[in-house]
Amino acid sequence: MVFVSIGLRLRVEVEALNMVEALGAYTRHRTVSILKKVNKDGSIRYKILTAPAISGQSIANGYMRALVELGNFYKLKVCEECKAYETRGGFTKHGTSKDKDLTHDKIVESCIVEDITGFMVPDLGIRRTSPVMFSYMVPDVESAKAMVESQFHVRYDFSTQQHQPFSIESGTAIYMLMIGIDASRIGKLENGEFTEDRETRLEVAFKGISVLLESSGFGAKKARYLPIEEVVGGIAAISNPIPFSVSPPRVYPGGTNYICDTIARAEKYLDALNQLKEEIHIVYMDKERLDSCTSSKQNVEKADTMTEMLEKALQKTKNLLPKQKRD
Repeated sequence: MVFVSIGLRLRVEVEALNMVEALGAYTRHRTVSILKKVNKDGSIRYKILTAPAISGQSIANGYMRALVELGNFYKLKVCEECKAYETRGGFTKHGTSKDKDLTHDKIVESCIVEDITGFMVPDLGIRRTSPVMFSYMVPDVESAKAMVESQFHVRYDFSTQQHQPFSIESGTAIYMLMIGIDASRIGKLENGEFTEDRETRLEVAFKGISVLLESSGFGAKKARYLPIEEVVGGIAAISNPIPFSVSPPRVYPGGTNYICDTIARAEKYLDALNQLKEEIHIVYMDKERLDSCTSSKQNVEKADTMTEMLEKALQKTKNLLPKQKRD
């Protein structure tokens, strides 16, 4: 298995990307409970904070939109359901299909979106777990505070000469995002063979992440709450044959950070799995000027931007994957 683990840090200010409900004229931002480490009487303790968050489902929806556009550009197959996601109100992914001739491999071969992001057809007992996984976006409360604020607005109705007040919650935080890519399963059919365009599908899977984040391609309410967004750091680890995950992209003031922690963990992991000929390649980018870390036991490379980091990770992934047989 060639597995790619990605951790990203995003500075996002005044966003309303994931709202959950409206209570009268009040629209609430999604929030979650997260843990913050505190030092009390010389011992480590944890306290629970409520902070803004953006769901993995919201991020995955933006990713699927990017895959449709990239699939069309690269002349890859995209099914009619996914092409019509706007008029259908989202990606239904064959969930209500009654076509008895439909099979797992037919769906994979006919649509890059469903190959990369999975599908389920309950009536036919067909399913495919997504090879690409997204976490929630949650704040790094160890290195920065996170805020949810209510912004007060007023509309004026000229016909009635009445004011119509309403409030929208917005969030600001250094967000963390984890992404996993099981590269060995992209384009894979049930008999273990692969689609003819597997290599292009793999490229689109990586480029879709760049498009998603470099163009702010996910979330709602952007007409008047377009977030001020910047990717300030990230790390990718490409492992084979046993999966390895990067450390959460968290920074502890005066202590370690996710880049150093990932490199140190990878070194110990390689020692433990030496007999399995484990390989781990690491690529990172860092705009926060964290302490640099080096290691002699695995390849570590630096990139200047997130897109460059993903391109380097893609090339290393291709090098680890078995070459596709051609007639």
